[in-house]
Amino acid sequence: MSEPATNRIIPLTILMMVVLVFVGYLRLSGYQDSALTPLAGLATPLYVAATILFFFWFRGLGIQFNSLGFLPRLSWSHLGLALAAVAVLQLNGIFISPLVEEAFGANRDLSRFDHLEGSLSALLMTLALSWSFAAFGEEIAFRIVLMRALVVSLGVSRLSWVIAVALQALLFGMVHMYQGQTGIAGATMSGLVFGTVTALARGSIWPAALAHGINNSIGLVTIYLGG
Repeated sequence: MSEPATNRIIPLTILMMVVLVFVGYLRLSGYQDSALTPLAGLATPLYVAATILFFFWFRGLGIQFNSLGFLPRLSWSHLGLALAAVAVLQLNGIFISPLVEEAFGANRDLSRFDHLEGSLSALLMTLALSWSFAAFGEEIAFRIVLMRALVVSLGVSRLSWVIAVALQALLFGMVHMYQGQTGIAGATMSGLVFGTVTALARGSIWPAALAHGINNSIGLVTIYLGG
């Protein structure tokens, strides 16, 4: 990639990061009384529109996204990475999350999902939204578009991949600020795992999207069952 194109990618990457943090504030405003509260419902449409817009901007500047990570097709190695990621996240929930909750003095705020308990229709609707807008939508936004743009901005190398995985994870945590400090920490950890398996899969979306969907589904079903 030529230097002029790279110089144009860097400010666009920073702008995308700012937009995603703003999406986090919009989500948070839906649970607090603030000037942004009337706009809280625009959070998801904004991040979807921003992802599409930045994808075309970056692609126009020469970044290759390999069909948004959907190629090559799903393989057994992708499934293995996905299951490994789920295992790491579940172990994190058992051993690390309680320590984080104790440190912050609060549990992860998942009150937005209280309506799922005992309601099969609400569970099925939330699972559908989770697999579409979260499992695949957020993976495209954070692990495909943003992370690849960060790698190119930093200069493609092993170090740039490490830094990109860390940065996108921090942004992913901030987008979940409505879950409180513990939620930010938990989402950042998830972002690190999803980013790592995406890097190991050489930019394939399959491992992280499947892991994201499976892990969310476990949590949602647990809430439904009253756990």
